[in-house]
Amino acid sequence: MKKLLKNDVFQFLSLSAVITLIVYGINAEKGAIVTRTVYNTFIEVLDIVTAVSIFIGLFQVWVKPPTIVKWLGKGSGLKGFILVCTFPILMGGSLFTVFPLLKTLKEKGARQGAIASFITAWGGKAPLLPLETKFLGWPFALVRLGFVIVFAFLMGILMDWVGEKPT
Repeated sequence: MKKLLKNDVFQFLSLSAVITLIVYGINAEKGAIVTRTVYNTFIEVLDIVTAVSIFIGLFQVWVKPPTIVKWLGKGSGLKGFILVCTFPILMGGSLFTVFPLLKTLKEKGARQGAIASFITAWGGKAPLLPLETKFLGWPFALVRLGFVIVFAFLMGILMDWVGEKPT
């Protein structure tokens, strides 16, 4: 029971339930809106979470730690940085897909800089480029994308530098 009470997910869900009950107590109509929104959001992400869980499971089995270390570990050098500063831009998906994947990469030997570069580059979201260019124009989109790649590279270098320091 102590372990459950210390669990972050349990604490967050408990706090959310208490806040929802307080909202219900103050205004039942708004409490119903909160409950409906939570339910709808849960249903929307359930398929994503399920698919990601399966993908992460397959990734755990098929991709061996030496492969991750080769491409994203300390010895990967420039090729590893280029990979994590560009590939994530091509990915779609949400936070539900990225963080479990990065946890797996870290557990299999990816260095901190590679993880940081991946997260930074993932914010580039090439699948959104057509929409971005429609509203903001090609020059804006290309400059922003260029900055994403540059800052992903810098973030990786900084995180590797910080990660090597004794804590």
